[in-house]
Amino acid sequence: MKEKFRLRKSEDFRKVFKEGKKFLSPHFILYIHNNILRQTADDKQACLRGARIGISISKNHFKLATRRNRLRRIAKELFRKELSARFKGYDFVVTSRRAHPRSNINKVVKELKYLITNPRYVDI
Repeated sequence: MKEKFRLRKSEDFRKVFKEGKKFLSPHFILYIHNNILRQTADDKQACLRGARIGISISKNHFKLATRRNRLRRIAKELFRKELSARFKGYDFVVTSRRAHPRSNINKVVKELKYLITNPRYVDI
């Protein structure tokens, strides 16, 4: 995923956490917020940048790095396929909530897919 589609600065994360809408699932929280690029859409470069994503999966919630990295890769791919074209001008942040020690990674992945592709936040 190109760097211009990622949230990197902590101030961007804080703004999304503070002002964004929150959608919950058992293992994840999805925050959605209008970004500044959408509000100043006069210049074409801002419109082309579109939606951005930030992913924060805690080591306390998913102990193995392979699981954390797999979840990050899946979240980025789902974002690229499902959301980036439909929601230009929005910032998305996916954070981990908690994980049961015996949680099946395949069920967690399905939950993440459902959270990202769920149409309940289409009217934002």
